[in-house]
Amino acid sequence: MGRHFQNVSRVPAGEPNINDAPRKVYIASRFVGGKLGAWTLGLIADLISSGHYLGSMPSPNYHWCVLVGDYYHQLQATKQDGKHWNWYDNNVKDWTDKWELYEVGETRFNDNAIASAGIQAIQDMDEVYRLVGNNCQKFTLKLLDIICADGRKKVYTSYSRHQLKAGFIPGELLDESKPDEKVEVEVAFVEDGSAHIDLLDKAFELMDEKTPTLAEDDKVKEIEKGEGAEKKE
Repeated sequence: MGRHFQNVSRVPAGEPNINDAPRKVYIASRFVGGKLGAWTLGLIADLISSGHYLGSMPSPNYHWCVLVGDYYHQLQATKQDGKHWNWYDNNVKDWTDKWELYEVGETRFNDNAIASAGIQAIQDMDEVYRLVGNNCQKFTLKLLDIICADGRKKVYTSYSRHQLKAGFIPGELLDESKPDEKVEVEVAFVEDGSAHIDLLDKAFELMDEKTPTLAEDDKVKEIEKGEGAEKKE
């Protein structure tokens, strides 16, 4: 069964490569506006009006993504039929969007491999967006877990009948009409588990520190005032 919204990749077509020249990996944040800002404010209003509002939740007005080279990779969400559905998106960075960058590690994945990993990361998440546990921060951590080189070592397995997915993960079967056809599968595993976990912990702590809660967000306070005024009427 397909997802409600298709993933969007603007990386030019090419071969995924996970053994490219090392590049710095950043997590990036900005206060959202425009159409995305209207969506986040609608999400917050839905929460408040439904009675499920918790001031300690992270404000979706502050968006997070992964940035490598010229592209940022992110979770997007769109409202339909009363629910907010997530999907993967990437685009060329635009500094007029006022991104704040925080370096967290490095990767040898090229842009095509990162885009492939982004699709894998979103597919591994529940399709319904949730402020806690299924949001842009979770996607960011899942993508970092796949692409970051810290503590990872590549090995080659015995031959397999699976093609590669996300650069190194066994995916779809090869041509089923040729049962003897096999390819050597390249996989990655964590050699120094503590280094890799430290990288993910650092990213989590940065996002937690830099993201205001709903109770701290001035935009949320404005919505709350509006809800209170409606109740008085």
